Amino acid sequence: IYLSRVGLGRLYREPPDRQLDALWPYLFPGTARDRSGVVLVLSRGRGSSDDYRSAGAWARTIARYERQVLADLRSLAATRRVDTTRLILAGFSLGGDLAWAIALRNPGVVRGVIVMASRASYRPAPSDARALAKRGTRFCLPMGSRDESIRRRMARAAADELARLGIAHRFEIISGAGHEPAPPAVFARALDFVLGR
Repeated sequence: IYLSRVGLGRLYREPPDRQLDALWPYLFPGTARDRSGVVLVLSRGRGSSDDYRSAGAWARTIARYERQVLADLRSLAATRRVDTTRLILAGFSLGGDLAWAIALRNPGVVRGVIVMASRASYRPAPSDARALAKRGTRFCLPMGSRDESIRRRMARAAADELARLGIAHRFEIISGAGHEPAPPAVFARALDFVLGR
């Protein structure tokens, strides 16, 4: 879905390297951003309304993608030198919901999370929330001003919860945008924020 939302849907069946090459200028716009030292991983998956059918279905969806993302990260760490203190999760819509939930459930895994156009409904266990705050994990929640009101309200509530927990975050409304990924400039700002730059 992410590829199609940024105008690269034609690449969905292409090899992963081709997808990543096409995504690079979208995610890291401008010549100032050097590829060296950055590893971009796209975990496979395609969501559907069945993923949200019930609370049980949603819990199983989170667990399924959590296993996949963590396995992808373990595989990456086994084959490349990776600074595991600088891992960032990012996702759009269902992918954002999953990035949010996986980060909350695994507070020692990621440094930052970019949750685009998502409800961010999952709430952390108190011990996980404390661990996120202690680790200094940072969250950015960009949301279109014309996205569904329920989605905007829930994302705002998630940002309020992060504030209550003392977790660094930014909630950004993108003027005129609907339910879509953050534009490249917004994504670049979000990345700088979650990396503390």
